[in-house]
Amino acid sequence: MGDRPEFSLTQLLYFVTIAETGNISEAAERLHASQSAVSAAIQRLERQLANQLLVRHHAKGVSLTSAGKLLIDDARAILRQAYALNRYSSRLQDESEGRLDIASYYSITSFLMLRTISRIADCQPRLTVKVHDVHSPIDLLLDGTCELAVTYSITSSEETRFTEVVTPALYALVAQSHPLADSGTVSLADLAKYPILMADVPSSTGIQAYVESAFIKADVPMPRVIYTTGTEAMRALAGAGLGFMLTHHRPQSMDTPDGSRIALVAITDDIPHLSIGVQMLRSTVPTQRARNFVTALRMTAQQLYTPATA
Repeated sequence: MGDRPEFSLTQLLYFVTIAETGNISEAAERLHASQSAVSAAIQRLERQLANQLLVRHHAKGVSLTSAGKLLIDDARAILRQAYALNRYSSRLQDESEGRLDIASYYSITSFLMLRTISRIADCQPRLTVKVHDVHSPIDLLLDGTCELAVTYSITSSEETRFTEVVTPALYALVAQSHPLADSGTVSLADLAKYPILMADVPSSTGIQAYVESAFIKADVPMPRVIYTTGTEAMRALAGAGLGFMLTHHRPQSMDTPDGSRIALVAITDDIPHLSIGVQMLRSTVPTQRARNFVTALRMTAQQLYTPATA
């Protein structure tokens, strides 16, 4: 035998039940299994443990061998631990308290996530949310760091499933002094005359591909791109009048860190909708903590975002 156990918990359960009843047929009845299946399982267990566990008495049931008597207590202990693990896992699944690790796409964090965490702090103070602010949140799902990820619908994996929370309208953010700032609404054709500000993020995020698809659908050439390090840099450059940025998020303040002012104008084109939602591994069942978080996320999104028109 190698160091790796080859037997199963079911085999140990059969062994313990036979020891308690002293009869394979009675044990099979208690286990709701066929007598042949129970006999075969015990024979495999004896081979895997390299020890005979039972003495078969013709028409008189079975009794434990000396090896069986030595191993039965350990078998019972393993089963008790397995039952305890199962009960503990069930409690973890149902608990609404404790820590919840969430991966968040960086441009969503400072808007939707911060306000959702504030809501949870008020309503569920015993739930601690740790936010992992990254460009590739699905990676943290796949490696087990996070239970769920808040992303855009274009970010996906065969191993995850996406649940839509909100599909917000799209806006352009420009300097308050920009010629289009007071127009209220603009088309992509109006904006294409000016540079577009975009974060320099991995192509795997799909953000640039989404923006390009919007201009393609509007039959408008893609503007010149100025890449930046992130959202705050884009806001600062937009406030300085160096270009415009596209966003689904309505900022609470129209001031930039350097004192410039920005304005938000709605996009009128019929462009591909981009949803914000939650990604989870297909193989997992959400815990109560995760379900509570998604509920808070959805309530917050309903307050923050103007829905995209059909």
